Amino acid sequence: MVSNIPIVPHRATISAIAKLAGVGTATVDRVLNDRAHVREATRQRVLRAKNAIETGSEVDHQARVWRIRIFLPEGAGPPTEHLAKCFESMSIAGRVNVECIFYAKLKPGALARRLRACYKQGIDAVGFQALDDPRVSQAVDELGHFGIPCVPILSGIVSPKLTGFIGIDNMSAGRTAGFLMGRLLSQPAQVAIISTGELYRVHTDREMGFRSVLRTDYRHLEIVETECGQDDRESNYQIVCDALHRYPDLGGIYNVGGGNSGVVQALKKDHHKDEIVCIGHNLTHRSAEYLLDGSMDIVLHQNLSRVADLAVQTLVAKLENREYEMALIPVEVITRENITGIAYG
Repeated sequence: MVSNIPIVPHRATISAIAKLAGVGTATVDRVLNDRAHVREATRQRVLRAKNAIETGSEVDHQARVWRIRIFLPEGAGPPTEHLAKCFESMSIAGRVNVECIFYAKLKPGALARRLRACYKQGIDAVGFQALDDPRVSQAVDELGHFGIPCVPILSGIVSPKLTGFIGIDNMSAGRTAGFLMGRLLSQPAQVAIISTGELYRVHTDREMGFRSVLRTDYRHLEIVETECGQDDRESNYQIVCDALHRYPDLGGIYNVGGGNSGVVQALKKDHHKDEIVCIGHNLTHRSAEYLLDGSMDIVLHQNLSRVADLAVQTLVAKLENREYEMALIPVEVITRENITGIAYG
């Protein structure tokens, strides 16, 4: 007996399409109603998701190469240059094209403009070292509106449109620096902090963690100043020279950012490298030499190859609407005694 009941395909709702395509419901609405301001790659992703729901088939994510753009600050030193190389070498079975672009360091307006431009340049996803500025946050929100996932790398900001964060727990890193400084300086002493300013949340978090531990557990140490060195070798050199002149009881220096070479240069100039505890971040060939010759005591490090890998894997999973698990990069404590075999990246 033949039934006269018509076969009705499964109806694809806007919310279901958005979830499968990994875009917002507003983007799906624009595609279904053939409105403007939707990239062709996004349009095709939405249509494939709609077809998959209605036919019961699977979305073919393998048919295209995802374009991922990474924004890093120019002139930020060897660690950032190495991170760029890690990103550019990334490839997941030929399905990902990763491009690194350098923006003017500590210029949030420049970063915001480059982020916005991704929409018209066919970029599928973005990773960036964030500057904590409302212009950057607004640009991220706009990209999220167009279904372009963004993930902050190394230093983050707060935005509901972000896809997690890739890096270390910087508050914990700062607390670790404070703990080590307190243990290495058992007698009353003055301590100076060198920062980069307020644009990198990573540096603010490190300083907060450092101050918290000294204030709570090592009250015999007096933090005498926080100076902004702009991650610059020459600025850090001058800051340390001035601090050595003003504070005769200076016993420790914590550099939360880059420019370790300037700090060490100042300590060596007046033969203070064996008298002052120096803690910094980022293991490089140069900071490894500083550990070995005693100019630095501790380097807090994060594996940059792991940073690049996790960022790309996270963005691809988001693009393909797959579940992904965010994981913090471990904080590595490097001294001259355990430096052998430690990966620079």
